[in-house]
Amino acid sequence: MNYVLRVIVYLSLFSFSALSSAKQAESKEQVVPKQQAQAENALQESSGLHWEFDLGAIAFYQKSLIPSLTDYDKETSLSAIVSGGIYFDKFFAELSPLSGRPLTIGYNLYKDESRQLNLIAESLFYDISEEEQEHGNLLDGINKREQSMEVGLEYFGILKTYDFRVKLLHDGLSKHDGTIGSIEVARPIFTRYVMFVPGLSFTYLDSNTTNYYFGVAPDEVTSFRSVYEANSSWLATARLYLERPMSDNWSIVASTSYSYVSDEIHNSPFVENRKNTYNLSVGVLWAF
Repeated sequence: MNYVLRVIVYLSLFSFSALSSAKQAESKEQVVPKQQAQAENALQESSGLHWEFDLGAIAFYQKSLIPSLTDYDKETSLSAIVSGGIYFDKFFAELSPLSGRPLTIGYNLYKDESRQLNLIAESLFYDISEEEQEHGNLLDGINKREQSMEVGLEYFGILKTYDFRVKLLHDGLSKHDGTIGSIEVARPIFTRYVMFVPGLSFTYLDSNTTNYYFGVAPDEVTSFRSVYEANSSWLATARLYLERPMSDNWSIVASTSYSYVSDEIHNSPFVENRKNTYNLSVGVLWAF
C-alpha cells in the first residue's frame, strides 16, 4: 500500500507542477484529457457510428465490502482495463471503471447543449455465492445472489462548472425486484495539461435490493451466520480522478474513492462489520 500511496502523491505533485508551468506556456498546444473529450462528445448531436476506447494497465489497492469475494482485499493488484464508448445515432454503450461508471447501455431520449435524458440499462452488483468465494467460509451454503440488469432513466446536466447525474433504476430481470436511486455531483477542473475531477455521490437501495444481496434467509443459517432481514439502505461515496495526458495517445491516470454504508449493510453477516470501502489506483491509458 505504501508504494501505491507514494506513486499517487508523486503524480499529484507532478500534476500541480504542470499547473504552475501552464501559466507560463500560453502559446503551447493544449493536450485535451480523454475524459474531457468524452464528456463533450456525450452532449454533441451525432449521427452514424463512432467510438473511442482506451486500454489501461492499472495498479489497484482496495478494501472490499465483501472480503470473501476477492483474493486482493487490502492488497495491491495489477489489472488491465477498458474504458470508453460506442455511439450510433441515439444509442450508446459506455464504460469508465476509474470514474465509477459501469458498463451502461442506453438510448438518448432528449439532448441539448447542457442536458440529456437517457433510457439506460446497467449492472450494479456482482454474483454473490459460495462458488464466487475466493477465501474463508463465510459464504458457505448460501443461496446464490445473481447479478441483474437495472433499467431506468438517467439525467445528466451541466450547471455552470458542475456536472450532475441522477438515476432512477429498477430490476429489469426480476432477480431482486428492487429500485435504486442515485445522485452524483462532480466538478471537472481543467488545466493546460491536467484534469482533476472530484465528486460526491449518494445511492439509495430499497428493502428488496438490500435484503436480496445482504440479507440471510432462514435456510442459510449456520453456527456463524444468523437470520438477517435488511431494510432499505444507502451508501455515500467521495471520489477523485486525475488524468495527465503525455501525448495524443498516452495518459497517466490516478483515482481514489471512499464509500460509507448505512447500518442495514454494515450489519449484514456477509460484510464482516465493515462500514466503509476504499480504492486507490494508478496507471497508464492508451487511446486507440
